[in-house]
Amino acid sequence: MSQQTFEEAIAEYVERCHESVGKEREEGHPPGPGTPYPIGEPPYEAAIKFDERTIRNYALSIGNTNPLFVDPEYGKQTRYGSMLAPNTALILVRSPGGQGPTRPEGYPVGDFFSGLAWEFFDVIRAGDGRFKNTKKTSEFFEKTGSRGRLLFLIEEIKYWNAHADLVGKCYGTLILVPIESMGAGRAMNVDRLGESLMYDRSTSKYSEGQIEEYVLQMKSRKRRGSTPLFWEDVEIGDKLGPLVVPPFTLLDQTVQRVVNSAATGRYGTSGDELAFEPVYRHNKEGKGGYGKGFAHPITRWPHGPGDEHTDALMAAYRGQPGPFDGGQHRSQLPHALISDWMGDDGFVRRYQCALRKPVYYGDTTFYEGEVVNKFKEVQEGDNAPGGQSGNTEYCAVGIKLEGKNQVGEVQMQGAITVYLPSREGGQVRLPIPHKGNPPYVPYERFYRDWYQG
Repeated sequence: MSQQTFEEAIAEYVERCHESVGKEREEGHPPGPGTPYPIGEPPYEAAIKFDERTIRNYALSIGNTNPLFVDPEYGKQTRYGSMLAPNTALILVRSPGGQGPTRPEGYPVGDFFSGLAWEFFDVIRAGDGRFKNTKKTSEFFEKTGSRGRLLFLIEEIKYWNAHADLVGKCYGTLILVPIESMGAGRAMNVDRLGESLMYDRSTSKYSEGQIEEYVLQMKSRKRRGSTPLFWEDVEIGDKLGPLVVPPFTLLDQTVQRVVNSAATGRYGTSGDELAFEPVYRHNKEGKGGYGKGFAHPITRWPHGPGDEHTDALMAAYRGQPGPFDGGQHRSQLPHALISDWMGDDGFVRRYQCALRKPVYYGDTTFYEGEVVNKFKEVQEGDNAPGGQSGNTEYCAVGIKLEGKNQVGEVQMQGAITVYLPSREGGQVRLPIPHKGNPPYVPYERFYRDWYQG
């Protein structure tokens, strides 16, 4: 047990965060435990292949039923010649989440995945595999929020396909909240759980009128599909949605974790460590990344940090009044809104989202968008390793996104740049020309104006 004070533990944590800038992150690097592949050195190769089943399961786990992502025969009839994965599926190769520096007893901070920003250069086709990646801390800074001191860790992930072409980049944002009631470690005394909660919320009850209204909105959802949306036909002020996501359940919470863990070994478990005695050993040995000592407040048996999301009693470890969603999962849900609107021929070039408040058990989410910019931009590339040479003009649309719950709280705000086909210029030309080492985009830019050129 650490003899540090809370203040000393936080000071050590902050120092280690500063030291991590520019260095490779060790958390969650592929291949996951239980795979027959050696870990090796970065860039790490992920033990995953985007076969038709994996793509379909992933798409359904984020609520996207677009035939392009779930029906192989449909995909073969498109200009791509195959089923595609939503580009956000790169999250299976390497997660943008994490918890920052670790030690056996952990640090007294609550970690919250609070947003990401993607850059995409090409589509992901059925059969693609052998993706490699690097994940480095790119920025660390502090802010003062309504809840006090906040620590921000920003990371940059690069993804290369089997041909060593860079297909995407991701910037992940992790907010760490110092929690004094944890003392000097991460395993809070179970008798102190609930002393300091971040929000005061209870599960919502819905009237029959609300249910009828939400179901009607769900039934009115439209999908463009194979009908092209031409750039010339889009106007600033055009609305997207709403995309209505029904009340959040524990099945919604666990489905993506099961899909991801079975495919990749994410969350620090191999495919056989998801339940019963194997996961008990996993938690007892403190393999979840926070250290040992997590005890359930009722049974006093060891639990892992993932249980903070799904167990109503464990949620207090993260300062929450009840079960809440995973931020990475939520960041992917608006993809269905965009793909329905732009159709099969559109291409998501940049996508950013900031997560404002958790989605709690029983919350309904309404995702909407608005076209706020319409422009053309030129992308240039080179022949450096990972690059794509060329000089191509694209017809782009900038969209602002927002997700609200049933009581009007904003849970997500974001921005997206979509490339659309043009009557004059034709289809979106892929892959997008890019440099082998594209410039880093700092937090203050992608956080504020990612929808612009």
